[in-house]
Amino acid sequence: MRYFSIVIFFVCIMANATAQPYLKSYIPDANATPREHNADIIHMKVEVSFDAPKAKVLGKVTHTFKPLRKVIDTIFWDGPGIVIKSVSASMGKTNVNVTHKIVPTGVITTFNPPLSWDNTYNLVFDYEANPRHGIYFIGWNSPANTDNKNQTRRQIWTQGQGIDNRYWIPMYDQGNDKFITETVITFLQDYKVLSNGELKSCKDNKDGTKTWHYLMPKPHAGYLLMLAIDKYDVKLSKTKRGTPVQFWYYPEHAEKVEWTSMHTEKMIEFLEDETSFAYPWGTYSQVMVQDFLYGAMENTSATIFGDFFNVNSRSFLDRNYIGVNCHELTHQWFGDCITARSAEGTWLQESFATYYAKLFSKYLDGEDEYKWNQKGEIASALAAGERDNLPIVNSGSGTARVYPKGSTVIQMMRYVLGDEAFKRVIKHYLDLHAFGNVESNDLNQAIQDVLGISMDWFFDEWLYRGGEPHYQVSWIEADKNVAVKVQQIHALNQTTGLFKMPIEIAVFYTDGTKEQKRVWIEKISEEVRFANDGNKQVSFVLFDVNNEITKKLTFERSFNHLTNQLLQAPNMIDRYEALAAMSDESVENKRKLLIQSYEKESFWAMKAEIVKQLSNDKESANFILKQMNVKTDVRIKRALLANTKLSEYNDFFMASLTDSSYSNAELALDKLVERNPMNDYSKYLAPLKNELGHNHNIITKWLEYAITYQVYSTSDKTMDLTPQYTKQLVDYTSNKYEFRTRIAAMGSAKRAGVFNETLVANLMDAASGTNGRLASPAADVLKYFAEDKTKVAVLSAVFNQQSEEVKKFLKNYGISY
Repeated sequence: MRYFSIVIFFVCIMANATAQPYLKSYIPDANATPREHNADIIHMKVEVSFDAPKAKVLGKVTHTFKPLRKVIDTIFWDGPGIVIKSVSASMGKTNVNVTHKIVPTGVITTFNPPLSWDNTYNLVFDYEANPRHGIYFIGWNSPANTDNKNQTRRQIWTQGQGIDNRYWIPMYDQGNDKFITETVITFLQDYKVLSNGELKSCKDNKDGTKTWHYLMPKPHAGYLLMLAIDKYDVKLSKTKRGTPVQFWYYPEHAEKVEWTSMHTEKMIEFLEDETSFAYPWGTYSQVMVQDFLYGAMENTSATIFGDFFNVNSRSFLDRNYIGVNCHELTHQWFGDCITARSAEGTWLQESFATYYAKLFSKYLDGEDEYKWNQKGEIASALAAGERDNLPIVNSGSGTARVYPKGSTVIQMMRYVLGDEAFKRVIKHYLDLHAFGNVESNDLNQAIQDVLGISMDWFFDEWLYRGGEPHYQVSWIEADKNVAVKVQQIHALNQTTGLFKMPIEIAVFYTDGTKEQKRVWIEKISEEVRFANDGNKQVSFVLFDVNNEITKKLTFERSFNHLTNQLLQAPNMIDRYEALAAMSDESVENKRKLLIQSYEKESFWAMKAEIVKQLSNDKESANFILKQMNVKTDVRIKRALLANTKLSEYNDFFMASLTDSSYSNAELALDKLVERNPMNDYSKYLAPLKNELGHNHNIITKWLEYAITYQVYSTSDKTMDLTPQYTKQLVDYTSNKYEFRTRIAAMGSAKRAGVFNETLVANLMDAASGTNGRLASPAADVLKYFAEDKTKVAVLSAVFNQQSEEVKKFLKNYGISY
């Protein structure tokens, strides 16, 4: 990687009386500069209808704009692949002469005479589009779903971020211009349509269609415009302060509404309290869609989320929507109300959304859950730092930095400033930039405006430059002092320097007393002294109490000191650090300690780690089994299922086949089949015979093993049911089902050795589709089959039956025969 030095200077670092200079540089970012444009869009009205089976958009869009320069004669509009049927322009009631030219990336409009600033113009495109991005037509060429509520739906929905709305609307598609939007959608009368903002009207048409008219009266970025169409039902509610909340759901699964929509109203109230800024968009809606490309998307006033989060009381235990829900809701403030001016400012949206979702976990489940989430964020940040040292403020920094690392940086900013000061800064930042664009320095400037202090150093080390500190810590008792030595041992280079942070260090004594200091650590080597006039015996020492700093830590401590820390540290995360540090200790030395700790602890992650460390210790088996009751958190049970190899737990594995968690049931089945303790696969499959699971995770795995081990009917052991099971499994790979079911079934078919023309056709259908999360694994299975020369003839025959368009997309994955 090449580094461009913007500011170069030498910093002398004293370490053992040796000066070590290093250069201070910043990594250049070609996307740091916002896109230039010569017109300010004020209003965009989109009027569309659809030919859903043909995935066709029939549209008209009216742009109202003002020139940003004294004279302009051309404007470029994003719109790759869109067919422009006609263009017209006007200034008030006066027509304006306009011509257009279609280019691969969009359309260029030319005005004669040129347009001038201080005037307002309208430009109208009539157009058609058959896009593969931006808008998605789900299930229209699948068999009609009339009798199975678990099969595919027929939907239309959009996904505009990052710059994909341009594929179905000719528009200025960049986040640095914000405008009012109107959407007028005409579709079949038995469907419901959701778009941004307020529903102004809804009228039936004589041709069996209905027209829905929505208005978003406040400016927002074009990528945040959305549509969702399906035969939904709508749950209506309000927050305590009166914000209307709509939850759009599948009427066939009304039993899942409570579990999926849980806490939404509380989240709005929580975010209003945290930011001191009222929810900015009037009403708030959420709508589930099938085959969504991501987890969810924060379209202004209307979040779209993948229906794999549509959970019941059991699947809620494995992965529920609460965290993602709060993340997307936070974007209504950070991302929608204030929007990054360019891609390097992505962290101003994603980091804040990740941070406040984490903070809501504290509100909901307490400090321990909050710190556990933060621990995972730090691990992700450090893993990214092992690959490269890109900064957060960089368009190429990657998801690990703009999501989890950025969240920890915001937490550290709050730690440095203090809760009250931080909240005052955020309120000012939102008030000042509401409905506008921001960049990183705007947040830094808000701190100066509100508090009168400079945080340049903080932004420099944590946001504009890369890397994380690696502290090496040790301590000794000498001369009636406890001396804690801290060294920064990470590599110093042009883009990563020393870190300056206030860090809490505490010394705990065996008499129950402690000394704690907040000290600024900023040099390569420092010593922090604690007076110990009474020569008290040290029980343990904590560096960075409660794990506030994103860091790597090397801290060698005796097993006795770790023991004391595990049993006595006030904060769960500090106790967990001691517990994790003794993972390599022999079980004989720690068995009693871990059992004692398990009985004291209440947080699930502490208990799960203890179970993991004791999972293969026979002498602990009776104790562990006593803990595995119905009320035990499913994550604690999962730690045992995933790690033990002892036969003492065979009955526990069998009982787990009907666990309240679908994931635990699937894991138990996997482990039982792998180990085969009863030498009878039918016994493992029997308890799950009629269980579908979430997104069919149980039934696809069940069929895989039934086929692999030729499990027969219990009533007639001479009847080979393999063909029936094979047909059922292959059916789950078809476009009758949503993508997670299809992916699971593809993997099961591959492992079970299933191969036939129907499966190959289903795989090619998936690999040529618009959902990359489905297409890529389908392509991988096809490539796997192609390695077997005996299968190539079938692959080739099915490939040749595909349309030329499908063949083209398959070839993009290197699939051709």
